[in-house]
Amino acid sequence: MQNFPQINIEHNLGNTLRIPNLLDIKISTFTNNNVAASATSVPVDNSTGFTSGSSIPLLLGAMGDDNAEITISSAHTINAFTVGALLLNHNRGEIIQQLNYDQIVVYKSATIGGTYIVFSTQTFQVTQQNTVVFDTAGLSTDFYKLQWKNSVSGLVSALSDPISVDTYPEDSVASIVYPVLSAMGISEDDPKINTKFLINAVDDARKFTDGNLYGIRHAWRQEFEHGIKLLSGANFVYLPDDIDFKETDQSLLAARFLIDNVLTPYNLRYIDKRSWNQIAFSVMGSVTVGDLSIGATDIVLKNSGDFLATGGGAFIATTAFNEFFLEINFTSNDKTTNTLHGVTGVTRNIPSGTQVWLRPSIAQPIYYTVYDNKLVFDRIIPNSMQGFNVYIDYYKKLPKVTALTQELPERYRETYKWYLRYAIKYRKDLALPSSDPDLVKFETLVKALFANLYTGQDTAIVQS
Repeated sequence: MQNFPQINIEHNLGNTLRIPNLLDIKISTFTNNNVAASATSVPVDNSTGFTSGSSIPLLLGAMGDDNAEITISSAHTINAFTVGALLLNHNRGEIIQQLNYDQIVVYKSATIGGTYIVFSTQTFQVTQQNTVVFDTAGLSTDFYKLQWKNSVSGLVSALSDPISVDTYPEDSVASIVYPVLSAMGISEDDPKINTKFLINAVDDARKFTDGNLYGIRHAWRQEFEHGIKLLSGANFVYLPDDIDFKETDQSLLAARFLIDNVLTPYNLRYIDKRSWNQIAFSVMGSVTVGDLSIGATDIVLKNSGDFLATGGGAFIATTAFNEFFLEINFTSNDKTTNTLHGVTGVTRNIPSGTQVWLRPSIAQPIYYTVYDNKLVFDRIIPNSMQGFNVYIDYYKKLPKVTALTQELPERYRETYKWYLRYAIKYRKDLALPSSDPDLVKFETLVKALFANLYTGQDTAIVQS
């Protein structure tokens, strides 16, 4: 269970953690007779579907009832559970539920990035809506992480984000969420308005705003001086995973080499794919299909159409920074099977997908284009540039909102509150119309933002 609730920490004489009991239920049934305290057998309607062959945690009674309790069943038949001596009386018709987790493990650290050690392991306090953990020596600067645990199997959930009395900075997701919850009177243990829902709602508001500001280059999404190492014998580098657009240069501002890396430093010149096709006309070749061992005499290519049927020379790119590209020879090319025969010169293992060239232009690149998640050069990288960087400036894609602690660097983040108010109301009433004043207010603010956006940059036409 990774959907952690809105955890409240109060600091007075130490710290008090109030953790809403959002239990992870596997299956349920009902008692078919009254059960007295101290009983070790619980009759039920039907236990089919409960985990068999092992001990399992059970919740008897509804969470929050005065007689709710967690017990461990050591065995069961279709119509009865064998349990430890019960603490409370239970009536016929009460719900019995199998819990995937029955305990909360609390970890503590003096700093957010420090070492977290187990502070407390407690069974859910199911007679209440919250499990309360006291840390009498806790400081307002201490941090905690939570984890659900199955006391029988030892199975644990993922850890929560770190929290403290002053966990959330003013630009965090929580700074948007909590004021709205307070203003709308939403309880922190509301089963529908939980952390996962709130985070997703903020993410939706962010995507809507980004869509309306399409094409605007936000300064908070820029990444400058990002170095990507070059492999000699290749004609491309992969773009970063977080770049916004991977098929065009729309998010790529510039690419360049530094003076210590190359003969002449300059900004590489971007050209579109059609122009690149004409400039890079001598870049012909393919990639290997299957791994090659040292001394291989046959090379299967993805497409051998560019290679001479009567044989000749070729070049194989490097795949590691301590290598130099290979010059090989072959005696024939079977274009039906895309196989080069009579190969000599394979002096290292070659992984599948390695580039193989015919008469390549091996020199410092001048131009580049962007497609297929790659920055593609007009020439093949020479051995003299092996392992050096090409530096790029680019704009990152909008990151998904995943945690209350996550930073929202955009200055207009306060507008998300209006969408969050609407989302909460819609969650409770699916008939809520799109004319809801909070949604209208949010859309109006986004339009105003677009109309009055300040970029802080001058627009200039650069002649290449």
